[in-house]
Amino acid sequence: ILIVDDEQLERNALKVIINKDINSIVEIEEAVNGREAIVKSRSFNPDIIFLDIKMPGINGIDAARTIRDSDSSVSIVFLTAYNQFEYAREAIDIGVSNFIIKPSSDSHILEVINKVITNIDNSRAEFIEKEDNEIRLNKASGYLENEFIYNLSVRGISEEKFESYLSFLELDFFSARAGISKLNYSTYPVHIDSSYQKHVLRKKTVFIIQNILTDIGLTTLFNMELSNIYFLVIKLKGSSINLDTLDISRLSIAISDEVKKTINLEVITSFGSIFKDPAESIKSFSRAKNNLVGEASLLSSVQQPSKADIFPFNLEIELEQGLLKGSRKEVLETYQHLCNWFNNSLLKYENKKRSIIELTTVLRHAVAYQQPDGICTVDDGDINEAMSAEVLLSGLNIFLNNLLEQTASVKNMENSPAIKSACRFIEDNFKQDITLEESATHCRLSSFYFSKLFKKSMGITFIDYLTNCRLREAKRLLESSNLSMKEISYEIGYSDPNYFTRVFKRIESISPTTYRSNKMLRSQ
Repeated sequence: ILIVDDEQLERNALKVIINKDINSIVEIEEAVNGREAIVKSRSFNPDIIFLDIKMPGINGIDAARTIRDSDSSVSIVFLTAYNQFEYAREAIDIGVSNFIIKPSSDSHILEVINKVITNIDNSRAEFIEKEDNEIRLNKASGYLENEFIYNLSVRGISEEKFESYLSFLELDFFSARAGISKLNYSTYPVHIDSSYQKHVLRKKTVFIIQNILTDIGLTTLFNMELSNIYFLVIKLKGSSINLDTLDISRLSIAISDEVKKTINLEVITSFGSIFKDPAESIKSFSRAKNNLVGEASLLSSVQQPSKADIFPFNLEIELEQGLLKGSRKEVLETYQHLCNWFNNSLLKYENKKRSIIELTTVLRHAVAYQQPDGICTVDDGDINEAMSAEVLLSGLNIFLNNLLEQTASVKNMENSPAIKSACRFIEDNFKQDITLEESATHCRLSSFYFSKLFKKSMGITFIDYLTNCRLREAKRLLESSNLSMKEISYEIGYSDPNYFTRVFKRIESISPTTYRSNKMLRSQ
């Protein structure tokens, strides 16, 4: 608190009251005139300033105006005599928090001080909550972006879900093109031996790609969880950029050159076909994977490799799809093709091993999305330590079989009593403010998997099932009790009666009041 008054007696009196009766931790500074108040406010940064209006030199009004220009958040309380109240309009324009008219009682001064402190506390709490919400929203957006790109590139996505993602991400989609960037970590000046180091380099590369594409008027979304960088180049509605005429080769070279220049790392970037229909997204990403072979010539320090020297990304896609379907036949057939490539490729053993390790990362992510807890428990086994092709390929075979077993256990779980348990939990607790997350925890499932499994088992979403339970009870109460709409709303788990009315009308096509009236007429 900064107390500004040219009368020592007034300053001392105010200090005594504050120190005696204000419970908050308070640090107090004093100023004897407007000029000193301006200087001290800059160094002391007060939360509250008690400012006498009538002072020699710069008066309180002018001092407040100057202080407000440099600190809009400070709370200013004017100390004023009865005959100085003509300054009230100017004070309001400056944005003062309150007035204390001299002479004033101790109780009134304390009332004003506590009111100002409460307002400050509330403002800070609102700011912190807003900041926390923004942080959570940014995190959620990041997770959603990763999941969105993963679904588009590996699993496919319905048009309805596609629109939901775009709505949350606030994107007015027109068309898009898949992109993949593969980082050659072996070209980095420092040896890369940890997943964290790779993550940092991927993040820096994403920043560079994003800047390049933003500069030409395109929007990008990225997946940072896979070994390669998967991204979507989006043309928004109303944009003048034409994806059809965009020089993809030149863009790939620009990305490669800028990454090399900025972080001294070589990277290959390829693009897929343009699509508007979300069902075509997998084809676009598959095309981008296949195009990595052609883009390999962009690496300045590497000669054009033969197709036998390039990792067969089409086999990666086939393994992902086989695992997601739980088809042991498809997975093992693709494994044999992969073994043929490994044995015939002219690449060094370490390079081929690195490709297999990256493949296991991609496949673990694919399987993790299908798991109840969102975690793939299968490890690499002997693959990381393998010193020969025989040991490595044998380890890959074991790894793939373990993945198949884990996906099979999930399919068996779809017929488990978990959802029956969830339904009982909802039936017993729908009057409370229960959430999907709480229900998933009750079943010991991840929220993502629980939501998916519930819809598949019950034919409706969790929220629709919960709503049906609540409205069934609401109709019973409307027919058999004299409870008000507000009381019924609280009774069935809704804290907002207006929301209850809107939900009831949306489901039943009539308001709860009309429903009750109709039932009463029929009974008569």
